[in-house]
Amino acid sequence: MTIFERDNFMIENSDIYNLLLATDLSSRCDRASDRAAQLTQAWSAKLLVLHAIDPTYAVRYAKMTQELPSWRHPEDYRTVAARRLSMDLASDNIDAEVCVTEGIPYEVVLEAARRENSNLVITGLGRDESLARTQFGSTLDKLLQELPVPLMIVRRRVRGPYRHVVVATDFSPASQPALETAIRWFSDAQLTLFHAYEGAGLGGDILANEAWKTIANDQCDSFLAEMALEPSVLHRLHRVIDRGHPEVLLCDYVSHKEIDLVVLGTHGRSGFLKTMLGSTAENLLHLLECDTMVVRSR
Repeated sequence: MTIFERDNFMIENSDIYNLLLATDLSSRCDRASDRAAQLTQAWSAKLLVLHAIDPTYAVRYAKMTQELPSWRHPEDYRTVAARRLSMDLASDNIDAEVCVTEGIPYEVVLEAARRENSNLVITGLGRDESLARTQFGSTLDKLLQELPVPLMIVRRRVRGPYRHVVVATDFSPASQPALETAIRWFSDAQLTLFHAYEGAGLGGDILANEAWKTIANDQCDSFLAEMALEPSVLHRLHRVIDRGHPEVLLCDYVSHKEIDLVVLGTHGRSGFLKTMLGSTAENLLHLLECDTMVVRSR
């Protein structure tokens, strides 16, 4: 039995997965709902569908209902939202628990993930949506900072299981859980380990470029040796190591190869997200055209 452990993130092969779908009931979360349904069926997992009503909206909704005629008795918003979610799940033939509650969205998600011992939180994001302009953007930012378990952001339409998964790495310890999780959860997909290095600038002669490439390949060998992966896993793990700006190369590779999912490791100031951007993770999540899963290290 294989066990991957990172603080309170530990899953055994025999465990039942606990998935949490965080939805704001907008169209941007419809694809996330479809992906949560697909993973629930594929993994025989338990699914909790969570919708948090922001207190500001709850007050506004209550005021609107007060202006209705006396012969109308509108349902509580929680009841309406729960019924809508249950209908969506029934159409996917998924038996899931639905929870609609009032509170700050990111706080509600964090508490539910802790209480339910969730292994993965799934949510949605529109392709051309500016994170800075949406309330859900601030929620996503908080989840990226504080959620101890993997967070999957769904952007693409679901066309079956993930077929080609890329694990972006800077060969730091923070990247190890990302690769471990991808190997574990997407064993049937084509797996690619992606690393981009800049060296001492992007210029230089051929010998200098070859020297930097050798260094990067040696780092990769050490990184994989430290993880002590099974030979069968190493055999099918495709490596892409190239020189250039990491954010540019990764986005181009995703587009050119029609990648379904990019898995990223992050923690504090290390991890691929910080290596690429040196600021917040949302910028990268906005640039990538595919689904993304962020796995936090210790």
